[in-house]
Amino acid sequence: MGRIPDLPCDIEQVVDLLGIEVIRDTGTQLHCRCPFCADRKAHLNVKIRDNVFRCNRCGKGGGILHLYAEFCDVSLHTAYEELCKVFGSESGEKPRECSPKRRVIETVELPIASAEVRDNTYSNLLSLLSLCPTHQASLRERGLTQDEIEQLGYRTTPTTRLKRIVTELLERGCVLDGVPGFYCQKETGQWTLDIRGSGIMIPDRNFDGQIEAIQVRLDRVYNQKFYNLTSVDKYYGTPARCCPHYVGVQEGDEVVCVTEGVMKADLAYHFALGSQYECGFAGLTGVPSYSQYERLLQELSELGVQRLNIMIDSDYQDNDKVRTARDRYIELGAEAGFEVAPITWSRRQKGIDDLYKHLFRSK
Repeated sequence: MGRIPDLPCDIEQVVDLLGIEVIRDTGTQLHCRCPFCADRKAHLNVKIRDNVFRCNRCGKGGGILHLYAEFCDVSLHTAYEELCKVFGSESGEKPRECSPKRRVIETVELPIASAEVRDNTYSNLLSLLSLCPTHQASLRERGLTQDEIEQLGYRTTPTTRLKRIVTELLERGCVLDGVPGFYCQKETGQWTLDIRGSGIMIPDRNFDGQIEAIQVRLDRVYNQKFYNLTSVDKYYGTPARCCPHYVGVQEGDEVVCVTEGVMKADLAYHFALGSQYECGFAGLTGVPSYSQYERLLQELSELGVQRLNIMIDSDYQDNDKVRTARDRYIELGAEAGFEVAPITWSRRQKGIDDLYKHLFRSK
């Protein structure tokens, strides 16, 4: 449509003039915080080419004159006269003052959201999904009971309905900005979920039970079995940031078992429940994960933990990378003041989950 005849400005110029806060600029649309309602999530959509706006929260909308008139509380006639003076008059008359707000400059990558925000969004996301029969059967084969599977809250990655899922999250008031796995489509300005491979979604929980990240155990393994839900390299995306995963760890515990993998920690903990080996587990999302391990040492020290049982996969005996990481974990744990106990077992069972399944779940 271009500019309105006889009006010497377009809607983007008016947005700038009024200081309306732009959260995302896709080139064809501006996603702004609505100045007419208590909007905190960019519900105001401005279509640059059509010179129109609408808030999906409060419903206000219209063209250039409506935007200016509503913001400045004047009539459409007055809005027309003032915009002509601002953009087309040589009289030098100053425009109406309208409480300017700083415009946010567009960035490609968003800073990661807080743990509270991520937990809320991920918890709502998982509540919209289910675990398919194939994945349920796979987990039962690995030794879990149906009750344990339901308690863990694992889900199958969605392959369809992504648009509907994102819409439902937004309607629930979830924040997607800065949550790894979500990004904005540059052409349409719509949020979407980045699924990079089908598999089982595994919540990565901190000591307070908040979901800080989600791991996916892939159905088809190529170079790796797991990946972390991420939207790195996407428009308004965010890279993943995992945390030490706690299961069964409580304040005042003297001993905590440390292993590699979120699912591995979950399985081992549940297999050992009720046995003499029952103990809380902390799982690192891969080896090596030195930054997570350093965070783990700090948090366990604050909890009063005295001993760490290092339960890294038995392939450390053949894999130089795993052996180096294991030795470093032992060294760092000792330097932090913990009693460190490296646990070893037969190579017939690779992980501590395999060993515990053999000990406690084999018929």
